[in-house]
Amino acid sequence: MLVFAFNGVDGVCVGSVNHSQLSDAELTINSIAGLHSSNYLIIDSNSLPKEPIESWYIEDGEIKIDQQKLIEFNRRNMPTLSPIEFDIKLVGAGLYDQVQDLIQSDVKLKIAYTRATFFSRTDPFIDQARIALGLTDEQVNEMWMS
Repeated sequence: MLVFAFNGVDGVCVGSVNHSQLSDAELTINSIAGLHSSNYLIIDSNSLPKEPIESWYIEDGEIKIDQQKLIEFNRRNMPTLSPIEFDIKLVGAGLYDQVQDLIQSDVKLKIAYTRATFFSRTDPFIDQARIALGLTDEQVNEMWMS
């Protein structure tokens, strides 16, 4: 199977063709994707990157990985936590009391914390608390996944 990759509007797109001859495959790709031969690359399906396609980009005829997009993708796909799970993670990280003090000093953070039915790693509340507590993204990621 031949796999073709091209830069689409929302990033790299991948398709496949089951032709054994490259010229037939190119005709099929052109008709499927509306591309010309200079706008895509054909590779063996076994040589596709293992990282999620959302982090790919094409440069100099190769699929490469944008590390920042990979980090953002992984963060968006971290599990959501119930309020109890979130508090237990805070206790485990030694941050529970600091977060309680923080939400008492900011009414918006208090509302976000006390009314949340779940916590997502990408919630604005999490980032505001991270900054206020002087934590790095990596420290919060580690706490989240512990």
